[in-house]
Amino acid sequence: MIALVKGHKLIDRFVLLEPLAQGGRFEIWRALDESRGTQAALKVATGEDAARWESLQRECSISQRLDHPGVLRFDEPARDESVMVLPMPLAAGDLRPLRGKAYTQIVPLLIELCDVLDHLHSRGIIHRDLKPSNVLLDFAGHIRLTDFEIAAIDGMAPPGAMGSPFSASPQQRQDLEPSILDDIYGLGALSYELLSAYPPYFPTKPSATEYQVPALKPVHPVPPVLHALLQRCLSADPLLRPATARELREDLVTLTRSPESIRAIRVESMRIEPPLAVTSARRAWLPWVAGVASVGLLAATFWVLPRLAPGVSDVSVSRSSPAVTAEPASIISEEEKQQQALFNERYIEFSRALEELDSQAAGVWGGESFGAAKSMGELALAASSARDLSLALDRLGLAMQRLTRVANERPATLAKLLDTANMAIDDGRLEIARQSLERALLIDPEHAPAIRGLARIVALGPLLPALVEAETAQLAYDNLRALTLYEQVLRVDAENARARDGAARARRALSSDRYAAAIGESLAALRAGRSEAARDALSRARALRSDGAEIGALQAELAAVGERSDLQEERNRIRELEQAENWGDALKAYEGLLAKDRSLEFARSGRNRVVPRAELSRRLDGLIGTPARLSAPEVRREAERLLAEAARVKGDAPVLRSQVEQLNTALQIYDKPIKTVFQSDGQTRIVVQRIGIFGTFTRKELQLKPGRYVVVGTREGFRDVRREINVTPNEPQVVVDVRCTEVIS
Repeated sequence: MIALVKGHKLIDRFVLLEPLAQGGRFEIWRALDESRGTQAALKVATGEDAARWESLQRECSISQRLDHPGVLRFDEPARDESVMVLPMPLAAGDLRPLRGKAYTQIVPLLIELCDVLDHLHSRGIIHRDLKPSNVLLDFAGHIRLTDFEIAAIDGMAPPGAMGSPFSASPQQRQDLEPSILDDIYGLGALSYELLSAYPPYFPTKPSATEYQVPALKPVHPVPPVLHALLQRCLSADPLLRPATARELREDLVTLTRSPESIRAIRVESMRIEPPLAVTSARRAWLPWVAGVASVGLLAATFWVLPRLAPGVSDVSVSRSSPAVTAEPASIISEEEKQQQALFNERYIEFSRALEELDSQAAGVWGGESFGAAKSMGELALAASSARDLSLALDRLGLAMQRLTRVANERPATLAKLLDTANMAIDDGRLEIARQSLERALLIDPEHAPAIRGLARIVALGPLLPALVEAETAQLAYDNLRALTLYEQVLRVDAENARARDGAARARRALSSDRYAAAIGESLAALRAGRSEAARDALSRARALRSDGAEIGALQAELAAVGERSDLQEERNRIRELEQAENWGDALKAYEGLLAKDRSLEFARSGRNRVVPRAELSRRLDGLIGTPARLSAPEVRREAERLLAEAARVKGDAPVLRSQVEQLNTALQIYDKPIKTVFQSDGQTRIVVQRIGIFGTFTRKELQLKPGRYVVVGTREGFRDVRREINVTPNEPQVVVDVRCTEVIS
């Protein structure tokens, strides 16, 4: 069995660049696909294993069965005698960094995920393993659902496959028949994890018979309607969950549009004000207790309200009240009253500091000190409830000291994470760098160096092979090639210490060479965007050494600059097509660019943006061009759905508005009844299908909307008559004669 290491080539095609994730049976690597000249993500398993190979083939088959932009589409798996791989497009990341973010960032992605699940379910696929690591984000910020290893196809799931116990429904944990309601539960569990930073039941795993999900503790306030919706999704009884992903999507969309969505609710794990037991022997102290409660209420008011975002009403709801077990006492001393008041005041201060650190994900970076502070605070509250106020104050003092220590270590922790990330970027270990920066953003979501660091990672990713190749060339004393490659990296990531130091070493080695000086000047000019100066320096270098190895590379880079200029012109042309609402031609143009270069991000995002508008325009034109189809009820419903979709399009869209107007006019025409006269012999029983039974008559007038109708005449002793009539718009009237004349012998 081979070891997977950076630089190793698999199947004579994929060069491993860095590990992205590791599971039980597979590893995920970022790799260079030499056959296509692009980077890809690889799901890799070593050795010969029929079950794993079948799993890869099954995943690929499922993805190709689906046709939705929110599904990550796999290439065909490949293998040799030592390894098997499943190639897939690279993504910017997954949903894990969104854990603990505001619901306003999370709900739009949940709506996208509902669309994807609705598509899966319509194709007979149930995912069964919804969790943040299985929902990727592309570079445009849209979701890409992946990992169909345990998905059910047409009701059949791989034997013994359950997925994550934290997101599996009770029915899935009991190995019952797969249902789309398992995915509704899974989406609820995923939402729970994103809002609270931890999945349901974490850190313990639920048993097969454990149904009651622990109450949600969101990091930030959430609307009550969202809180109630998630409780429905996580119901133990599947019949209480939303019936479909589409229904759940509509509820989420309604949440974003409803004025009630600005009213948020915060669920706390314990009360701000410690309770004080009042027995019949203490009723004389009720005014004093009321005073303490008032102080606590005022303090909570001045603490909570300033923390609310503008326009958000934050209602604090206690999840549980600590049990009060104090023995009845006949007298409360003045000293005890003072201690209780002091404890109440300090506990409010402690709770405020705890919540502030908790909102900064101190549970992730605060280590044991943060966990110990929370535990000590709970012990202090328990001592207060037991009326051991001296012990309660001592414990609260220790808890506050530990919280202060965590808060004081915050800048140092942030700096350490940034140092680790920068060193990892320079070493090419981008996944480690990404993890460090994401943790830094948990501490400070607006931290500019961390945001810049993530941008560096995105830009540097495709250039890692060039950095490795530059170091290899330098080791082989090919300093000219090394300098070329280092400068290529520096044009994208000027802060890269590894490339900067390598380029400096290469320049020193070439300082005495005039040819190298001209090449270096050309590279510097190219890096600065001065194409003409770069061409002049290259001409001098070519005059000194026409067969120089660097000449071709620099010529290619200068040609690429020209191609980028052409690409910008094409990009501007497509924008004009979009502005003219010429969606079909815009789509063809984007697809033409992607056929040449799949890595063009603006073309990929543009195609995804244009596809729905092109499809909408095509369908509207289809109905406008064949209005007779509007007589069919199903076509009419499709027309109404398209009109509703068109109404949701924002901005100035005169072509679309014209299509809508034409279709509305056609609908009105096909909605206007036509006088239809039925004639018979008074003995034939007449039935107009979808309209009614009219019995026998000699003449009857009906008002029928344009369309195709079937008329059946029956008479005892005579052969039945069946006629199809077509009522068309703008006719003055239609006359239909129906009578049974053929005697049954």
